Amino acid sequence: MGASVDDSTRDRDTIERELRLLASVRSAYRKRGGALPPVSQMDALLDELLELGPPVEPVATATRAMPSRSRSGRSAPH
Repeated sequence: MGASVDDSTRDRDTIERELRLLASVRSAYRKRGGALPPVSQMDALLDELLELGPPVEPVATATRAMPSRSRSGRSAPH
């Protein structure tokens, strides 16, 4: 079995998707001239992101260059 996950902590991707959705909703309301929904839900999501800490950057792995193929048996033109 895998490691247990705390159900109270959501992952960064889920929170960011919700923020994008709320931003789209606010944009649609703005374009139609309607009253904008409150930003309290967005604030709560941003607070949740802050509690998760900074995002973890992927570690760059060293890559080896592929060896070049030589033309065996042929001499270079002069």
